[in-house]
Amino acid sequence: MPGVDRVISVALTIEQPRTADWIAEQAAVSPTTARSHLERLVDLHILSAVEQRGAKTYYPDAAYQRFKEVSQLIEEHTRNEIETIAVTAKEDIEELRETYDVESPDELRKLATAEDTSSTEAREYFKKASEWDSHLHTVSIAEEALERYEKFSDHYQPSVDSAV
Repeated sequence: MPGVDRVISVALTIEQPRTADWIAEQAAVSPTTARSHLERLVDLHILSAVEQRGAKTYYPDAAYQRFKEVSQLIEEHTRNEIETIAVTAKEDIEELRETYDVESPDELRKLATAEDTSSTEAREYFKKASEWDSHLHTVSIAEEALERYEKFSDHYQPSVDSAV
């Protein structure tokens, strides 16, 4: 795999901002090479960069990541499958809401830190709140995929200007 592909692969999978040196080491390229590729990815809005304590760090651009998730969902699923994914995630949210008698993952997290909550219950509440967040994210991505399905699916044909 070429160095640029290794840099992209590492940079798009990091979960927290990382320096060019760290990404270079993971991608097995020189820091100079990594920096060059990373700056190009920032220019293309695939990555974002921020200065932290005198070091520039890189992380996946949130807008790019969201677009990538939406387009991947459209590419890999039919409209009916995406609808099923959204409905299933909504059902899971409803079940969490009913099971814990709260309206949001944040309310569940508040229960976890309540004085009379045991450590076992707290772990469960935090875990379920995280699952709830994940289901909310799934619903959001599925809804956007459904909105854009016709335009981004394989059967979309852009209009051709007859004057060309």
